[in-house]
Amino acid sequence: MRTALTSILFLFSLPVLLSQINYSANDQVKPYDRGFGFGANMGFYNGWTDDQLADIAIGNEALGIEGIGVNTLRPLLPEYFLEEWGYAIRKNTFEHYSSLGASENVAIIGYPKEAHRESTQFCPGIASEAFANMYEPIWDNGENGTPVNDQNHFALYVYQVVSTYGEHIRFYEVMNEPDLDFSGNGWKDRNYPESWFNTVPSPCDYAFGAPIPYYVRMLRISYEVIKFVNPDAYIATGGLGYPGFLDLILRHTDNPADGSQNNDYPLKGGAYFDVLSYHSYPHIDGSLRYYNNESGFIYMRNSDRAVEGVFERQTRFREVLHSYGYDGYAFPEKEWIITESNIPRQGFNYFGSNEAQRNFLIKALALCEQRGIHQFHIYTMSDLARPEEAWDEFQTMGLFQHLSFSGPYNQVGNDAAIAYRTSAKLFGNFEYHAGRTASLQLPDGMKGIAFSRPNTNQYTYVLWAETKEDRSENAGAVYDLPSGLRTEKLTLHQWNFGNGAEGETTDG
Repeated sequence: MRTALTSILFLFSLPVLLSQINYSANDQVKPYDRGFGFGANMGFYNGWTDDQLADIAIGNEALGIEGIGVNTLRPLLPEYFLEEWGYAIRKNTFEHYSSLGASENVAIIGYPKEAHRESTQFCPGIASEAFANMYEPIWDNGENGTPVNDQNHFALYVYQVVSTYGEHIRFYEVMNEPDLDFSGNGWKDRNYPESWFNTVPSPCDYAFGAPIPYYVRMLRISYEVIKFVNPDAYIATGGLGYPGFLDLILRHTDNPADGSQNNDYPLKGGAYFDVLSYHSYPHIDGSLRYYNNESGFIYMRNSDRAVEGVFERQTRFREVLHSYGYDGYAFPEKEWIITESNIPRQGFNYFGSNEAQRNFLIKALALCEQRGIHQFHIYTMSDLARPEEAWDEFQTMGLFQHLSFSGPYNQVGNDAAIAYRTSAKLFGNFEYHAGRTASLQLPDGMKGIAFSRPNTNQYTYVLWAETKEDRSENAGAVYDLPSGLRTEKLTLHQWNFGNGAEGETTDG
């Protein structure tokens, strides 16, 4: 393939200027209109192939497997793996994903092989996740058979990934959680002098391990190369956890000296991504408590408060974006995806229950569409331990019981899987309907969302009584659907509809 590409490039003498796009995300972000993504992070489990994991997540009609409603995936395509095994090593698997119906997939990119890792240790004794030679020119005149400069390791890697897998990928996440905080300052807001809003943290303070301009450089290279190969793709931040790290991106260029602007580094980081991808774990991020001067911390550990925490984090990120002009006026607004989230089924030191987990998932999935979030990826497909052996919340956040102990196609779904499938069945092919939602006229103590199937008169209403007590999912309310929304027949479904439970049909 490389030899053929070389002959074509030299035949047409492709000039460097034609290799470069002439716009940035400061000029345009294409509105996303491909429907909502019920996503999953797959993981690795002994005895299972990725194809088999996709079968049970998405469904495989040829094998008689229904699936659990997943329609998009978030695989990892690191350079160290592709350089070792060849860039086409995962092509058949991605084609299998597509054959099952998965689309609009998210790919995590980055992570150099050792020979391509930046040799400077910005945190003494610890290697960073930056690539060597990132500050070599991104483009050349077509030498070596590619439009990018092959000496720029990251540019060449990105070019080969999107050229090989681009038809199966819509979103490219530049790393995973580059802002994973080691300092204890990442969560702090502008009111703290030591917060990332007010200081430039040491590379020792976060997982990327290199100065912020180097991460902006990765965004810039990704944006230029991916948009050149596939203008319809979206470049996303790497599953951020902290608005302060976003602020660092938006106030720095890729200038390795100090992140300042000049002719070589004219744009700050917001110019080089379309999508704000973030992670949300309400059980550990402070969402479920607040401080009272008289009585200390007040806890609100329930599914409704957890869902509020997911979208409060979006609001905090949006406030940062707007403060730098990404508000639809000065610059285009960003699109949104959540690529990791859930709450645990076992609480241990924090919070969790089976009922809270399934309630959280249905509520979060429904509300994502209202909040303009295009995909929601559950943290993991499988538990990471047997229930009696689990000792950490993140071990009990899977859709299935530990797959390593079941073997292919002997999986046992948790209630979370049933809730996921229920959501996908009842409103997966519907769109959020703002007018109908307002017309529900929900009283205090009730929450809900209205959905409509495009080009039909079919509607789905997701309704629930709001939980307000700590460590309790008990709630109740009486509600009559307004007469203007009633039809001849209404069918009431419970959370377990995805497991074959029958709906109750009543007169409108």
